[in-house]
Amino acid sequence: MTNYYDSKILFYFQPLQGLIIDRIQDSISQEGNKRMIYLGDGSGDYCPSLRLKERNFMMPRKNFPVWDLICKDPLLVKAEIHGWSDGEELEQVLLHLINKISMEENVHEQLIASDCKLQTLSVSA
Repeated sequence: MTNYYDSKILFYFQPLQGLIIDRIQDSISQEGNKRMIYLGDGSGDYCPSLRLKERNFMMPRKNFPVWDLICKDPLLVKAEIHGWSDGEELEQVLLHLINKISMEENVHEQLIASDCKLQTLSVSA
């Protein structure tokens, strides 16, 4: 079983994954209101999960190394954590998150559209 000290060593040896996560997040932040869903099961997925931002999602496989590491101190992961144990649950959780993101974006777009309509109406009135 991996302990927290081992995860620090792992972080030292696998900085590339963290850099990749940082670059992806930087590129999607420039494109607007996009989010990232990261799936993982191995201990090598722990360090990238620490790089995720609050608006993102981490989907660790339950009872696998990354799940065990996250469970030791879940507050270290800023992203929302949604575990899964098999392919069926993975599908359910992933679809739930996609629907959640989609609904939030639609609400946001509707608010922007209604604000624009109100501004247009008030200007022309």
